[in-house]
Amino acid sequence: MSDPAPRPRVAIMQPTFLPWLGYFALMAAVDRFVYLDDVQLSRQSWQTRNRLKGPGGEILVSLPVARKPARVSIRDARISDLRALAKLRRTIADSLGRAPHFRLVEGIIDAGIAAADNGLCALNIALIEGVAEATGIATPRHRASDLGIGAESGRAGRLLDICRALGGRCYVSPPGALDYLEADDPFSGSDVTLRFIDFHHPEHPQFHPPFLPFIAAIDALAHVGPAGFRALLERGTAGLRDRNALMAGR
Repeated sequence: MSDPAPRPRVAIMQPTFLPWLGYFALMAAVDRFVYLDDVQLSRQSWQTRNRLKGPGGEILVSLPVARKPARVSIRDARISDLRALAKLRRTIADSLGRAPHFRLVEGIIDAGIAAADNGLCALNIALIEGVAEATGIATPRHRASDLGIGAESGRAGRLLDICRALGGRCYVSPPGALDYLEADDPFSGSDVTLRFIDFHHPEHPQFHPPFLPFIAAIDALAHVGPAGFRALLERGTAGLRDRNALMAGR
């Protein structure tokens, strides 16, 4: 289904660790992208871990995050052991070092590690920005913490508030948020329409077949380079759907 919704489109995502291709497809599909950095960190989440591919299949890589305070926002979370980042760098090099565009990825990883002194959020955003800039995704990016929007309207209501603060008239969501937006939908009857990105992970060259989808997008970038990366985003994005079309496709 093609999307008839008016622009500008806004997407809001937590700054995850080494996100997958779909994260960047969402960023490229909108007019404003917001890092939701001022919500509570879930320690066992994609904020602190992700997957690569090695000779034996999936490799889980993770970031050590300080345990205190027990409840902390993403923007305030700290890396507990900066020495562990050297091991992370070696693991990525072992996984992707022979790929044609590894040097580009290596520079992005090094920039992320350099930002780690300023915390988890700084590291994750540096990695995401590195991939976005290398691949020409020019969507303006914002941090929720800079917008001065309180949490009085609740988790879902705040998404609507952020959209309005940026002049958005369409909120574009990943499909995984459908269930909680069904339970608490601030967009129905509002001046901001709700759409879901329809992204199907395309295959790309990869070491050690068979192909493994949904891993860190640096895998694709290392293998196909910036132009190939953008082509993957375009190939995988089938447009935007409303909730009825999304549910019909389940």
